[in-house]
Amino acid sequence: MHALVGENGAGKSTLANVAFGGLHPDAGTIERTGTIGLVHQHFELAERLRVWENVLLGREPCRFWTIDREQAHARVRELATRHGLEVDPDAAVETLPVAVRQRVELLRELERDPTVLLLDEPTATLAPAETEALFTTLTQLAERGIAILIITHKLADVVRFTQRVTVMRAGRIVARMETAQTTLDEIAHAMVGGDLPQVAARTATTPAPYLSFQDLEVRSGEIVGIAGVEGNGQTALFDAIAQIVPDAGIIPQDRQREALVLGWSIADNVALGRQRTRYRRGIVFDRKTARSDAISIIERFDVRPRSVDAPIGTLSGGNQQKIVVGRALEGRPRFVLAYQPTRGIDIGAAAIVQSRLIEARNAGCAILLISFDLDEIFVLADRIAVMYSGRLGPLFPRDSIDRARIGALMTGAT
Repeated sequence: MHALVGENGAGKSTLANVAFGGLHPDAGTIERTGTIGLVHQHFELAERLRVWENVLLGREPCRFWTIDREQAHARVRELATRHGLEVDPDAAVETLPVAVRQRVELLRELERDPTVLLLDEPTATLAPAETEALFTTLTQLAERGIAILIITHKLADVVRFTQRVTVMRAGRIVARMETAQTTLDEIAHAMVGGDLPQVAARTATTPAPYLSFQDLEVRSGEIVGIAGVEGNGQTALFDAIAQIVPDAGIIPQDRQREALVLGWSIADNVALGRQRTRYRRGIVFDRKTARSDAISIIERFDVRPRSVDAPIGTLSGGNQQKIVVGRALEGRPRFVLAYQPTRGIDIGAAAIVQSRLIEARNAGCAILLISFDLDEIFVLADRIAVMYSGRLGPLFPRDSIDRARIGALMTGAT
């Protein structure tokens, strides 16, 4: 297994898409042996179709000139069991959580029996146990002779699971390393070309109740973290609270499906959802203020490129996420609802996003954080609860509970 790492916008996804054939290179050559499969960072699935239809699209088994559904189901079940990627073949993709959709995309590529498998941010939405299971599967594939290239921002996974690592910066390869002979800090230093930004320090606040309902209270001047394995009711909780608090700063789980209009400019996306409030001047849309806010977000979050007129779809996924987070925090909201706020962004950008959330908390904002990344939970949260099977457990002060206990509660322990 070979890792490709770098800051957001370094060119990693572009390189993977060129190698796969989705983009035409401006120059140079690519040499390969066999076939390439690519699991995209933003999934390329037909959401209205079922799992088996996506996995076997264009390769459906036929009998008497019609699709043999029984054989199709059997093929997908066998493939899923063999690779430890269990999924219901008959489930509609649009009803599946993000982590399960990733399994579908991976199964689709494995069904085509690739000799090279590229994975773009494969663990961005996975809980620790799911990450372990995925890398167990990838290790087995590598042992069978498949070459695996992983694009990831999770450097701990790079150090644990890969044999080699290549670092990109500003579209160029700047370092090649044997993983066993380097450290996480050395990789991070090569990525950013210097020292990493530090996460802002939390200051003392005087929390006062802001949002309270059964089993949960979020107070101003604090961050409440909800941990758990995806699929235990977090999305329903998020959607319910988003309706209860209509003026909240919202950071949704899927930036491209729920937060952005990819063909619009950065400035127009910053204004999205607040055209009739913050950016309304009588009957006129205040484009000047929207552009000013967009410039402020670009500067505070180090978004690249720096033009507010660029279509947001031309930015890397990580830079898109910075815009979403910046928009949620613009105007000093009283309450922020954040779902995986650092999903798919590099270690330096994650420090910036986490710093901005802590600064909002220090200024008195109440923040509810839903994350499957325990490291992020422990960096940000003042109090932590675990969600399992649709229910919230008790709230623990961060200093009174450790990762082992949180991990146990995530599996249903009482």
